[in-house]
Amino acid sequence: MPSVFLLRLSETALQRTQRLLSEAKGVQLVGSGQSLDDALPAIVRLSPDIVATDLLLVDSHAMRVAHELGRLPVRPQLLLLTPTSDDLQLFAALSAGANAYHVEHGDGTGLVEALTRLHDRRAMLNPQLARQALAAFGIERSPLVTARQPAAPLDVSPAGRQIEQASRHLLTLLSQGLLLAEIATLWRLEAAEIERRIWRLVRLLHVRSRELQIA
Repeated sequence: MPSVFLLRLSETALQRTQRLLSEAKGVQLVGSGQSLDDALPAIVRLSPDIVATDLLLVDSHAMRVAHELGRLPVRPQLLLLTPTSDDLQLFAALSAGANAYHVEHGDGTGLVEALTRLHDRRAMLNPQLARQALAAFGIERSPLVTARQPAAPLDVSPAGRQIEQASRHLLTLLSQGLLLAEIATLWRLEAAEIERRIWRLVRLLHVRSRELQIA
């Protein structure tokens, strides 16, 4: 059962999500707040498995949250809460250290599932984010006929400095709008395995971001 610390911009959203997670089975809410600076000592003390945060807080933003969590001895995973996957800050926050995102619909639908998925090191990317990831890695899409082959997920030859062909093929299919279930069928894998591969791809974005900062 993942332990969760919650950071929200508005008091209304904070209270609504607190109630949801307090009543939900399968997750444990261990703390919450609206200010990153106020919350950091509690996050250090409680060492939650996941921090779930809005892209914007009263004193900060998600990229700073990712940076501060990255400095902790035990780094929680970071879930971004957003009303839309089209937010321009979303990919920047994923690159900076966030592990996954959840698009909210105002009623809390799917949040517990998103937290559970992340705890299992699984994530998702929509077509726009997949295209941004391809650009970030500096690679072109694979030929679609190649990416759709059952052998595509087995190709570990390099596609760039940090990424192998199998991941390039996956980003190609995601950028084309294929659903996880469709990719799983083409590749003869479970959908959960596709999600785990996406989670690892996001981790590669973190590596790329750190290398750019050092350079």
